[in-house]
Amino acid sequence: PIVDEDTWYTVQKIRETKHKPSKRGEPNPLTGLMFCADCGAKMFNHRTGGYEKKDKDGNPTGKYTNAQDNYHCSTYSLNKGKFINCCSMHHVRTDVVRDLILETLKATAGFVRKHEEEFIAKVRNETTIQRADAAKALQKKLSREQKRTNELNQLIKKIYEDNVIGKLTDKRFEMLLSDYEQEQADLETSIQNTQKQLSNFEEDNTRIDKFMELVRKYTDFSELTTPMIHEFIDKIVVHEADKSTGERIQQIDVYLKYVGRLDVPMPELTPEQRKEEERKHKKRAWNRTYMRRRYEREKAERKAAEMAEIGATV
Repeated sequence: PIVDEDTWYTVQKIRETKHKPSKRGEPNPLTGLMFCADCGAKMFNHRTGGYEKKDKDGNPTGKYTNAQDNYHCSTYSLNKGKFINCCSMHHVRTDVVRDLILETLKATAGFVRKHEEEFIAKVRNETTIQRADAAKALQKKLSREQKRTNELNQLIKKIYEDNVIGKLTDKRFEMLLSDYEQEQADLETSIQNTQKQLSNFEEDNTRIDKFMELVRKYTDFSELTTPMIHEFIDKIVVHEADKSTGERIQQIDVYLKYVGRLDVPMPELTPEQRKEEERKHKKRAWNRTYMRRRYEREKAERKAAEMAEIGATV
């Protein structure tokens, strides 16, 4: 073969999803990898350039908004125009996801290099837990499909006999036979795929070796590149943000190829990083207070304007 099997399947997976380029001609490499945690649908990428703000009278203010690059649940996006409540937005910024991916790769690669044996044991333990329910469901599906295949064999045999003795017309026989054979063909394809998925669950050693080779291939994790995303990332599952505490907290699960979702120890923050996090926390708190006061002020102004208009009309 011209290319290895892993590269071939990676390219086919990329081609399954359309990657629309931005105005600068750059497609987002995360498209096709982002999934909604609630409905399971893929997430749409939304990008806009910065534009000049206008005041309430429509006059330019000289202030500009920042360019936006984020993801929304496709189920939500496709149905909101129809005024149908399906799922929720699951809004997440692209730069946040990219930072999380880079942190995950750094932490995982560092853990692999320092604690190889512990990493292998951790992968086997966590993948066993994650795949136990999936394997059980696949086994039940396989049993159902095999049972139905046997039933179809009996049905085909019966309609042959009924056709021979004249209980079933030739036209009806041909129609039923065509339906049964088509269902059998679909079941055979599904059984093969199910058996392949079950056999993949038993290839822990091969998967771990492939991931170790991938980690050794990269010596620099200072910057996230498109090849790194395609080679390391299997999928990213985005949960809806939780705002119950006053802070916006959002869970994002990163699934790595060959090993799935792992909880490896994250490096402790340096004093400089801790200071920067505190600064961001204070800024977010200030922004929330500012926006709340602004909303209340504008609401009061609108109400006063309405009352003034009513008074003038009277």
